[in-house]
Amino acid sequence: MCEIVICFIMSLSVGILIFLLGLFWPVIPKSYRQFILRRFWGRGVLGKDFVVCYGAFLDSRVTEGKGDELRYVKRYHDGRIFKFRGPWGNVVADAEIRSASYIINTLSKYRKKAVPVIDDTTAFENLNRTFVSLGSSSSNQTTQLILREPNNEFLDFGQEENTFFILDKKSGKRFVGFQEPVRKDYGMVLRIPNLRFPGDLFFVCAGLGEWGTSGAAWYLTAKWLDLKAEFGNAAFGLVVEVELGSDQSARRVFP
Repeated sequence: MCEIVICFIMSLSVGILIFLLGLFWPVIPKSYRQFILRRFWGRGVLGKDFVVCYGAFLDSRVTEGKGDELRYVKRYHDGRIFKFRGPWGNVVADAEIRSASYIINTLSKYRKKAVPVIDDTTAFENLNRTFVSLGSSSSNQTTQLILREPNNEFLDFGQEENTFFILDKKSGKRFVGFQEPVRKDYGMVLRIPNLRFPGDLFFVCAGLGEWGTSGAAWYLTAKWLDLKAEFGNAAFGLVVEVELGSDQSARRVFP
């Protein structure tokens, strides 16, 4: 009984702290708000040493030496369809554009300069900064690097035959998406220290599918003050469940 009372008091205290922080956030002195930002988002959050990193990939038809054909289709609202060759360079998924917009919109109000957004190949060249890496390790090599870090004791992606899942590394619990009767996506939000450069951090927002990625990014930006109150400066990994087609449906299901 004593343990139950203690847990209740602790939960109530955290809830009150989150409520008060959200209530008074607009009137908290700017210097203290910046202090809280740095504590959660890393020392470079207000400068150039903070980047959003997306996974860039090439059209296989271009890499195979084709590409002269009309590879892409544009559909207009009035029914018109245009075919065109499209980009010869990197292609970016809609989900990662949505994800980047959540990070930018959340942090730009505190920054004087725009939030840098770069592709994973460029990001890989300089690890001396804080990253928010978007997309899974199959599409983003920075995510692959982060998930392999020795201090990632939390989450990873796994595969058995044709089944893909998010894996809790401690318990072995699996989160398999797109299962009937109600098909849903799953995404991970991971925050660990950048061991090579103390003071910087690695964030990952990645899903089994596109909505898992963008739902995870929305959850991180919408709930970061709650996460700061819950985890402080500690590393964490959590899983969100996302209804297909709605980032704002993301809800935490683990832990």
